[in-house]
Amino acid sequence: SRIFCSCMPPSPALGLLSSHRLWPKRPAMRGVNNESTNTDRMMQFRMAKSKVNTDSMRHEDGDLMVCTDLVDQMRTMALNRCSSHAALLDVLAANPDDKALASDADPQLLLLVYFKEKVNISSVELRFNKPPVTAEGEEEDTESYAKPRLVKLFVNRNDLTFDDVEEIEPAAKHVADGEEETEARIACVGHRFQRVESLAIFVEEAADPEATRSFVNRVSIIGHQAPSYHAEYK
Repeated sequence: SRIFCSCMPPSPALGLLSSHRLWPKRPAMRGVNNESTNTDRMMQFRMAKSKVNTDSMRHEDGDLMVCTDLVDQMRTMALNRCSSHAALLDVLAANPDDKALASDADPQLLLLVYFKEKVNISSVELRFNKPPVTAEGEEEDTESYAKPRLVKLFVNRNDLTFDDVEEIEPAAKHVADGEEETEARIACVGHRFQRVESLAIFVEEAADPEATRSFVNRVSIIGHQAPSYHAEYK
C-alpha cells in the first residue's frame, strides 16, 4: 500500500505568534531626552543661579560709626545741645563711660548725622540709662533731666531745623512709654531708608513732662553701605 504524506504550509497567524514569542518588544527607556526632565533641570539651574545672585548681594549690617568710616564727622552735629555735656560724636561712639548728651533750652534735641557714602539703614538704637551729672557751674536744682519719650526719624533732609520737623512727616517714630525702659530700637523698614545720605533724629518729648532737659547716652545707627549700581553695572 502507498503512504501519502501531506505537508501543510504553516499558518500566517502561527508565524506571527512564533515571531512575537521569539522577539519580545523592549520597553521604552525612561529619563532619556524627556521633555519634563529637561524642564526640571532648567528650573534647578535657575534656582541655583538665583541663590548665587542673592548671596552676592547680601550685606552684613553693623554700627555705622563704630564698625565703618561712613559717618561724616565734620558735618554731623546736634542742635540745642548743652555744651557742658557730651557731644553727638561721643554718644555715636561706643561710649563705655555712659557720657550723656543733653538738650539745652528745652527737652527737644535734633541730631543731624551725615554720611560720606549712601547707606542702607535697618534700625536706630538709643540708650538712656544714666542721666548727666550736674555740670560745673550749674546749681543742683536748676535743671532736671529725663529720657526721651517721642523720637522721630527723618531721612535726606540736609538742612532740617526745628521749624521744619513740625511740618514734615517722619520716616519713622517711636514712643518709649515704659517707666523702666532704658533702651529703644526703631526699625527702619522700606525704601525710605535705602541709599540714605543723611539722617535726622528728633527728640520731640521727654518722658517726664516736668523735665527741663532730655538726654541720651548712646545712639547706634545700624546698616551698611549701599551698593554702587553705576560701578557694578557698566
